[in-house]
Formats: sequence, C-alpha cells, structure tokens
Amino acid sequence: MIGKSLGHYNVLQRIGAGGMGVVYLARDERLQREVAVKVLPSGTVADEAARKRFRREALTLSRLNHPNVATIFDFNTTEDGTDYLVTEYIAGIGLDQKIAKAALPIREVISLGSQLAQGLSAAHAQSIVHRDLKPANVRINTDGRLKVLDFGLAMLVQPEADLARTMSLTSSQQITGSLPYMAPEQLRGESADARADVWAVGVVLYEMATGRRPFSQRNGPMLINSILNEAPEPPSKLNPKIPPGLEYIIFKSLEKDPALRYQTSREVGADLDRLTTGESLVAIAPQRKSQFLLIASMVGVLLAAVVALYLFAHRTQRAGTAALNMRRSVSRISQAARILPGFPLRSQKCSRRNSQPAKSC
Repeated sequence: MIGKSLGHYNVLQRIGAGGMGVVYLARDERLQREVAVKVLPSGTVADEAARKRFRREALTLSRLNHPNVATIFDFNTTEDGTDYLVTEYIAGIGLDQKIAKAALPIREVISLGSQLAQGLSAAHAQSIVHRDLKPANVRINTDGRLKVLDFGLAMLVQPEADLARTMSLTSSQQITGSLPYMAPEQLRGESADARADVWAVGVVLYEMATGRRPFSQRNGPMLINSILNEAPEPPSKLNPKIPPGLEYIIFKSLEKDPALRYQTSREVGADLDRLTTGESLVAIAPQRKSQFLLIASMVGVLLAAVVALYLFAHRTQRAGTAALNMRRSVSRISQAARILPGFPLRSQKCSRRNSQPAKSC
C-alpha cells in the first residue's frame, strides 16, 4: 500500500496493525493534512447494508468532536472493493505499548481511566457502543491526552465470525486477539450494550494498575471459563499501592452480571474523579450491599439468640442458687432443732385452756 492512493489519500507509511486491519499514515491531498487510514481486511464488512450503517455511525462520530475520541473523517470503498476508514492522526504511543513493561503510577491510572470513561460516555450518549475496547485501541498523544480509536468497527464483522476473529488462536492455542477484554455476555452470544464497554474499562484499569490482565490465561477455552466463572485476583495483592477506592471501581466494573456492574461509563468516571478529590464513593455495589444486609441480619439474629440463651441460663442459675440456698437454710434449721431440744420445727398452736400454758408452748 505504501505510495498508493485510496481516493484522495496518499499512503505514506505503515504505523500499526491489528485484528481489524492495517493502519497507515497518509496525506489528505484535498485538505493538506496528515490522517490515519485503516484498511479493513477483505470480507470484514458483511454487506452493503453494514457499510451504510457504519457510514451513518461515522457521520455521528464525526459530529461528536470529543477530546477523548478520535475524530472520524471518512469511510469509503475503492473500486476493487477495499474498505477503509479515515480518522485523525494522533502522534504519540498506544496504551498497549505504554503498559507493556510495567504498571503505571496510580495517579496516571486514575487520570487515564477518567479520560477513557469520558470518551466512552460521550459516544454512548449518541447510542454508539465500541464493543472492541482494548489498550491497542487507545492512544496517548504527546500532551498526555487519551484518545479512543475504532468506534463502531466491531459491528461491521459478520456475527458468526465474531468470536473466531476476536480469539485469533495460534497453533499453540494462545490468544492474540480481543478475547481477554470481552464481557461474559459477549462470550455467551448475548446482545452487548454499553455495559460491555464498562467491563472492558475494568479490564484496562486492572491492566494499567497491575501490569497484567485480570484473566491472564493464554489457553482459549481456559480463558473463556475464567472470564465466565472465576473471580480475578485482587489487584492490591499484585500492587500494594492500589488504594481501596480504585480496587472497588475495578471490581464493580468487572461484575459478571451486567445488572450488578456500573450501568454507564459516566458512573465509572464519576467515581474515578472522586478518588482525585478525596470524596467517598457513592454506594456499595448492589450485590455486595445485599450480602452486607444478609450478613448483618444473620449477625443480629445470632446475637439475639446468644443474649436469650444467656438470660435463660442466668435465670436458671439464679433459680437453682435460690433453691440451693433454701435447702441449705432448711438443713441448718433442722440441725439447730436437733441441737436445741424443744425448738419447734413448725408452727404449733398454743393451748391456753384452763389458763394453763400448753407444754408444747
């Protein structure tokens, strides 16, 4: 492609590649500016209806003009059937390259995470879901500004080939594609909405904060099982510098049930912003709140039972002590009666007949 033209875009050099195509730096000959051109693999776009749908989304995104979303300029098809997408060129580094060596400082994790949530929120407000969010689709410019790339591209692929494309298994069954960032509902073949992007945000936050993915298995079936059924290792165990608030945000974003996850990326960004200002997070996750209430009620019942048992035992002990004391008293009286002749053991009436005192008196 180097030196060739796609429409009025002159391809200069290759700058990246991925499952969704090869990216080139190109020159827009009409507007005299540098742009990024992603050439999609042959057969990526299912049909002309999909092309029209994506053109509509591209038009919406081009009007979005959000600082954290790469602006789309064009989507077209060459005469020989090659589909290509033209976006703004972002000089900088991909997030995947940035986190390849080690975890990022916590302050930077929160800052980039907040920008990521803001960009997604702006697109979601236009009813556009990414569906293929991962560090390779996020770029950081020279000023530290985060830009989300490739919005809407995941919708272009044929549904039956989606899982195969994202897995990209090698001969050794190792994962090289987007599977580690897919939400459980995507793996189950269910419809994916904005909450699938929230899951991906949780994975990216985890990776930025720890230097590794929350589900790091390299074997495809084992990775799928892990995403569907296993809990990730607490990120603070891998990086003790992670504050509890950030760990909570990561875990809530990675709830396997979408209903228990953050419902919008705006909520994720709001909680990340609260970390920077020192404010407390809004609420306990719904299922954790219910678990907390259940545990609290169980503890309350247990305490009530312990108190009742204590009172019963205490009363029984007091009654037993009183009976024992009474028996001891009677025993002492009996002993005294034996020692003192004529001491009455029980009350007797005195007979005063004939003015003579009874002997028993």
